Amino acid sequence: MKKTILLICAALTLSMANFAQETGNKTQGQTDAVEIRKVFGGYQFYHEGKQIKLTQLEDLLRSNEQAYQQIKSSRSSRTISAILGYAGGFMIGWPLGTAIVGGKPNWALAGAGAGLAAVSIPISASANRKMKKAVSIYNSTQ
Repeated sequence: MKKTILLICAALTLSMANFAQETGNKTQGQTDAVEIRKVFGGYQFYHEGKQIKLTQLEDLLRSNEQAYQQIKSSRSSRTISAILGYAGGFMIGWPLGTAIVGGKPNWALAGAGAGLAAVSIPISASANRKMKKAVSIYNSTQ
């Protein structure tokens, strides 16, 4: 049982690697460019020196059809990733909670949850790549 809990903890720790720090995409010399900054748990977007929300970014990119299609695809992928990640987290957490209170946990459920969480990681990475590509396309045409 200790090995199983250790394995699940290791899987969760590795899944957090997706939230590692990196430098943002900053385009020098462009006043209308969008800057992306990686922060814990996601990204922040800046336009003309002001932080904007993802919905505002989507509205801004609407003027460039190719960039707009990329950002829409990114949002769809991000939604799918979030659903899988949350479902996987719940499926991992329920048996762990049962084990903590002394019940008989269903480790198969935890394993399936770990699988869902693992599947959400590459989908999230794909969404991030699409988002960066959308901003890059937008910035290259400004």
